[in-house]
Amino acid sequence: MAATFEQFLAGFILPLLGGGPVHVSRPLRPRERDEWLGDVTRAGTALRYLRLRRAQHLIPHPALPEPDDEELSLWIGLHNTLVFDHPDRARVWSRASMWRRVEGATRTLLTLPFPSSVGASVARHVTVGAFLQAQRTDVLLTNASGEHRFAGQDPPRRRFFGGTIPGTARNETRDWLGLPHAPEAVRLIDDALRASPLTCLLEPRRAPSGWSPLLAVDALRERGLARAVVYHWARGKDWIQVGGAVMSALLPSVAPKPAEPPQPQGPGAMLALPGAVPASDSASLAALVGALIHLHFLKVLEFDARLGLALGSRDPGILAFLALPLLLPTLGHVLGSPLAGTPSRGASLGLERFESGADRLWTEYLDHLGELVPKAAVENLLAGLVPAIVKPA
Repeated sequence: MAATFEQFLAGFILPLLGGGPVHVSRPLRPRERDEWLGDVTRAGTALRYLRLRRAQHLIPHPALPEPDDEELSLWIGLHNTLVFDHPDRARVWSRASMWRRVEGATRTLLTLPFPSSVGASVARHVTVGAFLQAQRTDVLLTNASGEHRFAGQDPPRRRFFGGTIPGTARNETRDWLGLPHAPEAVRLIDDALRASPLTCLLEPRRAPSGWSPLLAVDALRERGLARAVVYHWARGKDWIQVGGAVMSALLPSVAPKPAEPPQPQGPGAMLALPGAVPASDSASLAALVGALIHLHFLKVLEFDARLGLALGSRDPGILAFLALPLLLPTLGHVLGSPLAGTPSRGASLGLERFESGADRLWTEYLDHLGELVPKAAVENLLAGLVPAIVKPA
């Protein structure tokens, strides 16, 4: 049981960030967070080292701020999220109203201000990213009475007789995120993701509803971090779905605007309030679209641009993502081009051959996209996205 911050640090925070079994106790209350305020700044070098090491998995030289009270709230909120999935929860006698209060208090802890800097965004991702990668090791004990699963914990001693195992025991490790969860945990996972916009940008298919990539677009304005994000997108075989998820979240912000707003019908009629759509400026949209086009280019260079996987898709986000490179004739003067098309003067023979081969592959890829992508998908982007990036003079 985490009675002090030092126990919480050693039993939960450090194993979460550094790897190892995390210890989940009773739900922690906002009162304990208030009592521990300031302790995080005196947590020692182990915490700073693990935060830095995890951040370096993303970028080599992260500029992380010092651990603060917002991170403390995030750690406590994630701890309580795991409490709802604890296998012994059913054995705890408590009214449903108490669990509702715990969920509400945890949601309050996870409702954090927007990150104050790119470094703060990376720090949030260090914790939430580690949380998403958590695994649970179950022990499966098989004996004459059948197979018994002990979720995330060792079998009780009464299952063993004099140190002799009545049957066989084996471990089974699975990703915690893919396991069935309690309803409260499902809701709180979404709250944890909302607290880390960079995590949502890196893992858009796991992002909660209502999320927009524009919330994390500042990360794409730093070259090193933008490169890390694009390479993360390109890591898997589902890169088209990843790009489609980003575009699906972006499309509400760049939908073509009607010439005149609709007028209310009938006496006393009122218009519905518009949904919450993040503000978009041309520089932010250009950074995001440039990163998505660069994802296409990376897969072309890897000879991994298998567009056949997307044939027949009717997902508007996927179609919009596939259409983005076809906008380069219109957006090229703003975004630039993956390749200039001709080797620079004085370039080595190897570089000339690379640029020539890459230019040929890219041209062939664009031709293939032109045959695959429906014309309507391109026209929709020309009507909504392009005018938002290329402002009229």
